Amino acid sequence: QTATQKRNVRLTVFALLGVIMLIVGMFVRQFVSPERLDPQWLRAHGAVLFDPPRSFDPPRLVDQDARPFDGTAFHGNWSVLFFGFTYCPDVCPTTLTLLRDVAAALPAGKHPVRFYMVSVDPARDTPAVLKPYIAHFSPAFGALTGEFLDVHRFATQLNIPFRKSVEADGSYTIDHSANLALINPQGHFAGFLMPPFDKERVVQVLEVLGRRDL
Repeated sequence: QTATQKRNVRLTVFALLGVIMLIVGMFVRQFVSPERLDPQWLRAHGAVLFDPPRSFDPPRLVDQDARPFDGTAFHGNWSVLFFGFTYCPDVCPTTLTLLRDVAAALPAGKHPVRFYMVSVDPARDTPAVLKPYIAHFSPAFGALTGEFLDVHRFATQLNIPFRKSVEADGSYTIDHSANLALINPQGHFAGFLMPPFDKERVVQVLEVLGRRDL
């Protein structure tokens, strides 16, 4: 190798080491000083947090056991909400499988993390339909549904758009955001996680949040 080539190799190695040190530094900083969440670290993990978190009106929904759900269960723990529907062929089961694996990998924190699926297809997703569906992924997961306007109002407050898409044969599907809404222990909309999801990154974010009151 020429002197120039050797120098370029050294510069490349140093640049890579610098990037690795930066990533390691951000990772360590999050766990050593979790009271200060680094926006750069959050972005690298597909997460956005609001400052301050946003309040929303209590939802008027029912759970998979047909019990009224007004959001009181959000208090005292972090909640991860995925908006989907049981007829969804791919994104919904894939996301719920990932969340099942995330829940199994999460260590105990100051606040537990709960997981919910909110149906964007309430006409078909009755509690009787949702109960076995969500239990297939985890008996600890919750599922929520209700009147269309109540679901739409709740989703809009959490920045989750969805719409009905009618097929040529008269059947329909639901186009919806795959973002995961994050509700903090005070019951406020704290932010969201964005796809594509990686189990380890999601676990790291929720592990940090589980030690916070934000």
